[in-house]
Amino acid sequence: MSGRSIFENAAASLLAVAAALGICCSGSRPDIERAPLDRDGGSVDGSSVEFVGSYDGGTQTHVDNLRVSGGEAPYDIEARAVWVCRTSYNSPDDVRRIVSTAAGAGFNVVYFQVRGVADAYYHSSVEPWAAALTGKLGVDPGWDPLQTAIDAAHRTGIELHAWINVCTAWKGRLPPGRSQPPHILRAHPEWRVAGPDGRPMPYCRGYVFINPANPGFVKHIKAVVAELCSFYDLDGLHLDYARYPAADTSRDRSSNRLYSRARRINLSLTRADWQRAMLTHLVASLRAEAHIIRPRLMVSAAVTGIYKDDWGWGRVTQGFSDFHQDSHAWAEQRAVDLLVPMIYWRPTSPPGKRADFLTLVEDFATLSKDVGIIAGINVAAGDFTVLEEEIRIARSHAYAGVSLFSYTLLDKRGWFNRLAKGPFRNKALVREKALATVVTLP
Repeated sequence: MSGRSIFENAAASLLAVAAALGICCSGSRPDIERAPLDRDGGSVDGSSVEFVGSYDGGTQTHVDNLRVSGGEAPYDIEARAVWVCRTSYNSPDDVRRIVSTAAGAGFNVVYFQVRGVADAYYHSSVEPWAAALTGKLGVDPGWDPLQTAIDAAHRTGIELHAWINVCTAWKGRLPPGRSQPPHILRAHPEWRVAGPDGRPMPYCRGYVFINPANPGFVKHIKAVVAELCSFYDLDGLHLDYARYPAADTSRDRSSNRLYSRARRINLSLTRADWQRAMLTHLVASLRAEAHIIRPRLMVSAAVTGIYKDDWGWGRVTQGFSDFHQDSHAWAEQRAVDLLVPMIYWRPTSPPGKRADFLTLVEDFATLSKDVGIIAGINVAAGDFTVLEEEIRIARSHAYAGVSLFSYTLLDKRGWFNRLAKGPFRNKALVREKALATVVTLP
């Protein structure tokens, strides 16, 4: 290892990235460093965070339907989120039922998916309506899923966070058809990630990824975020698939040129480190874009549940090396407000075996001094007793909350009532500051 520290190397990498993109860096990086999780005085020990109340100075808080008696409020402070996939709803009634069921089970946050493959489940002038809503890309379905979800959530007193896939651009063996506005891959097919041979990723049954290092894409996805935050009363923005599809990708001409330019500034910069720095820059820029419009909106990111295999398990996917997703750096640099590691495996007996839930919770818990950590839990990991144990483990490590994948799996297993009578039986507020704005109803 060189004489420079890890942080000095990271700083040099980011400066090289910024220079390659033509960005002027001041000494302080306010867009990345400003507005930490405790910007309004809330605790950032992982057990509580501040409440997002009046987002733009005029919006009524979304918890004013809760009854609070004099003295100490009878509520826990804990985020209880559920992922609602875009495949889980087809009509306004579906959305209202989903939100109502989630609220009745004790959830206080819904991650509602509105962007899957560079398409929109909301009114957009940047990307076309999703084909799944009508059968054809770009056709208005006559209703707005996101607005319907926001209205339903705020009526029940829970938060609605728009969940977007960042780098997945299409799914299918044929490219996207004509639409208005045109799909990003129809306008810029060259933005697809390229393999080691420099050829663009082929259209296939799985996701086709877009290159997160491409300056044109960075501008595009920032416009997506700006539109969402400008026209919708969001409580949060939830980023997913903010990663490369595999380690040895992004060998396109644009990336080759940008990496060469960055390496002239930092000769020790490896291609993998450059890709990680590019992703970190992208995520931080999306948070900054959202905060410019809604300074108190919470930006979270779902990340791979195994950062690095420091335990020698073998045969596991690692976010850092396999996807160039440096989630620990995102926390340390506060590129996000909340980190949601997808720890989708059950606790092992004894603890510490391959992909052990407890071991991974402990690993991400070290980041709680920098950002709030929410444990992403896979409902399919085991029976209900396993789910209860995983929630207990997250709570015992001062996590800011839990997020369950997914609404559909919970519905199939019939676990909503069990959650309401079990681990979610006590009411909870997402953020501590809510207590200062709750009103007493007659």
